[in-house]
Amino acid sequence: QKKVKEWEAAFKKAQCKVSALAENKDSDEYLQAVRALDSLVRIAFAEMSEVRRETSIAKAPYVVDHVKSLLEEIDKVVVFAHHHAVVDQLMEGLADFNPVRLTGQDGIAKKQAAVDSFQSDDSVRVFIGSIQAAGVGITLTASSTVVFSELDWVPANMSQAEDRCHRIGQDDNVLIQHVVVDG
Repeated sequence: QKKVKEWEAAFKKAQCKVSALAENKDSDEYLQAVRALDSLVRIAFAEMSEVRRETSIAKAPYVVDHVKSLLEEIDKVVVFAHHHAVVDQLMEGLADFNPVRLTGQDGIAKKQAAVDSFQSDDSVRVFIGSIQAAGVGITLTASSTVVFSELDWVPANMSQAEDRCHRIGQDDNVLIQHVVVDG
C-alpha cells in the first residue's frame, strides 16, 4: 500500500507537468515531460510486478493450508497460480495429496499425463496449473472446486481457467475461490 501511494503521488506530479505544458506540444520541455511520464509508468509496472510476485510467494503457505482444509471435505481440488515459484511452493506443501502440475515449462506429453492422472487416478487429489498454460484446452471435471492462489492481470484468462472444471461432463456445481490478502 505504501508503494501504491508513492506511485500515485509520482504519477499525479508527472501528469500535472504534462498538462501544464500541453498548450505547446511541440516544445522540448513538453516532450521531455511526456517521456518522463512514460518512463515512470514502465518503472512502476516493473515494481508492481515484483510486489505482486513477492505477495504471491508470501501468500502461498496460506493457500496450502486452505487447500488442505478443503481436502478434508472433498476429493479433489484444482489450484491455479501465475508464478513458477508459487507453483513450486504449492507442489511441496501439498505433496501428501499426490499433486500434479501443468505449467508452460512442461512438454506436451507431461501436460497430458498430468491431466490424465488427475482425471482418472483417485490418489491424485490436487491439480496445480499456471493460469495461462493450464487455463485453456484441457478438461478437469474430476474436481468441482477451483482455487486461485493468484490473480491474473486479464480477467478473461481467469474465466478460461475456471472453465476447465465447468465443462461438459461436470455433474456438480463448480465452486471458484480467489485467495486474496486483506487490504
